Amino acid sequence: MRASFLILLLLIPVNALAQNSSLDPTVNVTEKPVLVKSIVMEGFVLQDKNQFVKLFKPYRNKYLTAADMDEILHKIQGIYEENGYQQLVSITYSINKHRLVYTALMTS
Repeated sequence: MRASFLILLLLIPVNALAQNSSLDPTVNVTEKPVLVKSIVMEGFVLQDKNQFVKLFKPYRNKYLTAADMDEILHKIQGIYEENGYQQLVSITYSINKHRLVYTALMTS
């Protein structure tokens, strides 16, 4: 009985560490800068695509962190809000090789 209790006590800290999000491998990938060669918009894209081209130009062919990608996301949200789509558009991003894709979807 004592042996099983001691084993249980030894396993608890290991399980707690395994559930720590800082040890999650996906977190480390997004924190590391990624070379982004192109940036595109998909989904519900506004008619004036020039504003996105201007926004994305300084970020192409650069190493971007998750913070940089979030900054771009907030700027895109600002463009949609200026065009009257406040809280009507959900924007996400993903990276496929060296291509950063922002997807805008209408919400209900």
